[in-house]
Amino acid sequence: MRKLGFVLGVTLSVSLAARAASPPADLEARARAIVEEERAAAGTPGMSVAVFGDGRVWARFSLGEANTEAHVAATDETLYPAASVSKILTAALVMREVERGKLSLDAPVNESLSPERQVRDAAGAPVAVTLRMLLSHSSGIPVSWAGIQNDPNEAPRSLDDLLAHGLRTVRPPGEKLIYANDAFALAGWLAARAEGVSFDELARVGLFQPLGMTHSSFAPPRDVGPQLAAAYGGGGPSRSSDRVPHQTVSGAAPAGALITTASDLARFGLALLNGGELDGARVLAPESVAEMMRLQARAHPRMSEGFGLGFGVREEPGRKLVWWDGGLAGAASRLALLPEHGVGVAILSNLANNTPVTTSAVRILELVAPPAPRPAVASDSAAIVGTYALTDMLDPRVSYLEWFANARVFDSPEGLSVETPLSSTPVRLIPTGDDTWVVSGRAMFSGAQALLDGDRLYVGFVEARRISVWRSARALFAYGAAILLAIVGGIVWLVVRWLRRRRGPEHG
Repeated sequence: MRKLGFVLGVTLSVSLAARAASPPADLEARARAIVEEERAAAGTPGMSVAVFGDGRVWARFSLGEANTEAHVAATDETLYPAASVSKILTAALVMREVERGKLSLDAPVNESLSPERQVRDAAGAPVAVTLRMLLSHSSGIPVSWAGIQNDPNEAPRSLDDLLAHGLRTVRPPGEKLIYANDAFALAGWLAARAEGVSFDELARVGLFQPLGMTHSSFAPPRDVGPQLAAAYGGGGPSRSSDRVPHQTVSGAAPAGALITTASDLARFGLALLNGGELDGARVLAPESVAEMMRLQARAHPRMSEGFGLGFGVREEPGRKLVWWDGGLAGAASRLALLPEHGVGVAILSNLANNTPVTTSAVRILELVAPPAPRPAVASDSAAIVGTYALTDMLDPRVSYLEWFANARVFDSPEGLSVETPLSSTPVRLIPTGDDTWVVSGRAMFSGAQALLDGDRLYVGFVEARRISVWRSARALFAYGAAILLAIVGGIVWLVVRWLRRRRGPEHG
């Protein structure tokens, strides 16, 4: 079986290379124009870009400033936090250990964990979570920001400490997609333990050194040095562009601590496009790369989008996209590949706004490998119009905020539109079939598939349930405002009445 997998992997890599796209002669000029337009629209201080294919970098450039206060220009050597793009590298490191027979994708991870470190359900019973589930966000482990530290003066938390007391699930394994940082922290910890080294050392020996990623590390931002771009924007819907401290992700390093350059990230992307090898150095077998890029788990059975291992996977008409994004305070990133065309793009920025990074990557890949035209499809917009509550999108410690995490779908002069807490402006939904749409516009979820099933709306990996307008975030704010006004009004009335009573005898 292993030999058959290798043959299939080699066949796949050869066939992909045969279909590799060629860059247009003016690729760099056109890519620069796209990035500058998106950078200006979002007010992003600096962005660094690498477009690659056919075993080499086709275009490499940086725009804007790495530090606006000191007027330091962004360059090819500017370092940026890659945030959750780290997850793709972690998946690759896990697959190296699977190839060596030291880990299994489908054995329950509890079999190799001490009791205090095991994955358990809410009642404390061990659950059968596998590495495949951990790497495809289908383990049932919840969203968690426990490994992210906001104070740059605080000692970095260790990965071992984060996992010392085990993890808990909020859904049965395999039931639902939930974006789980801690799942990747555990996967990376298991890979490092299999080799008897730290995760940093595993990444250095397993990827950075053989691929010539000489500027990359999983070091805390405070230890990186002056080449690290300054951070701007704290994230969230406010889209602030103020200077902020870098967040430290050492406690969940495999999920989001990578610091790198666009050129280094391109070298990693080139190796994956070439079946796991670059410049004579092989870091993965072709079948391992193919497994990472295979659709493993999806939010709904009818969707052709979901997660591979580390990658998001989207099967579009005429092409397949594998990618992932990253975002932290003062950082946004994307690594996106079209494996069937042998093309990729790596983009890093120093603003906590993924929209310019995502939109730039989408537009640049369209220069090299345009998607197939979508036929016009009629759609009953009335079926989808409404308000939806996003589910399992927040750390359980702040789960009460899900009352305010709503998506609203509505008809607008531009067409069917949707607004969410993840987008600063509404984006359009373009019908693609019965109860299916694609997201179009400047947004992190641009290109994502959307599907309506009863009162459930799925967009990419996100699931939302339809709710009454009376339970929406807008209604809750209105209720709160009305209650506050009533309280203030009551206090004013009591004060006025008290003052009148005091003044009465004096003016009698």
